[in-house]
Amino acid sequence: MIPHVHPFLTQPDLVVLSNLSRDIQTANKSEPPLLSQDDPKTNLPDDEAAVQLLTDFNDETSENFQPTVFTGWDEKDIPKPIQRYLVQPYTTWAKRIVRRPTDVVFLTHIVIYLTTSLPSALYLFHSFSWPHAIFHWIMQGWYCGSFTLMLHNHIHNNGLLARKYSRFDKVWPYILEPLMGHTWDSYYYHHVKHHHVENNGPEDLSSTIRYQRDELLHFLHYVARFVALIWIELPLYFWRKNKKSLALRTLGSELSSYAFIGLMATWNLRATIFVLVIPLVQMRIGMMVGNWGQHALVDEVEPDSNFRSSITLIDVP
Repeated sequence: MIPHVHPFLTQPDLVVLSNLSRDIQTANKSEPPLLSQDDPKTNLPDDEAAVQLLTDFNDETSENFQPTVFTGWDEKDIPKPIQRYLVQPYTTWAKRIVRRPTDVVFLTHIVIYLTTSLPSALYLFHSFSWPHAIFHWIMQGWYCGSFTLMLHNHIHNNGLLARKYSRFDKVWPYILEPLMGHTWDSYYYHHVKHHHVENNGPEDLSSTIRYQRDELLHFLHYVARFVALIWIELPLYFWRKNKKSLALRTLGSELSSYAFIGLMATWNLRATIFVLVIPLVQMRIGMMVGNWGQHALVDEVEPDSNFRSSITLIDVP
């Protein structure tokens, strides 16, 4: 193990760091080099092996392929008995449910949300208590980021599960979206049908180009406008673009979601606030904070350029 490297880093991180550490040790001559320094191919076989292994981790046909099952633990971090009797049987079953073996982690999250968020929400409506409400709020705040990443994959790939489970694949977002702060289908309409079309350009409703990105008041205006007006601005955008069907569907999704929230409020107002209203406000603020950061360096001269209006993340923990 490399000194001063946390053992719970992901396996790909450890492969890369091992490779870099070996290069550093060789360059500093702190240990004998693996190949002659005069050889123009010095250490090339090790680099190639590392790259090949990293490729194999995501190659479904490779014996080194490791499907992601959990976001918090890698296979190497799980005790062997738990791996053998719980994780491996679950992974074998999950591979038959998802569309691709790489998507096992999505099924894990669907199961987690349906067995924690949904029962918790239902029980709050049945028997509200403040400690449970606060715990539910914290739990949903913890879940909402990973759920939105999963939903992002779902809307771009038209589903996550194998074809025989396509009906359930269409249903689960309608169950979980309101609990996570999304109105029904709004993420699809805004992100795929609008944001990717306009690409943060001048006609993008969530574009940062009209704002000074290091000014607090501009940021607050940006967030407040989205939270308060996106429900009507997005349908009007589609209407102006002569996409009337999309306009009506978007407006219908927004209004039906708000009607559902209002209906649930007549049953239990306090539960509705914690289960549906707070997550909605929290999610919309969070999405705009994320969008502001991702598009903070938009180029004013050529805003439609994918190269001049982008940032590169070297590594994210």
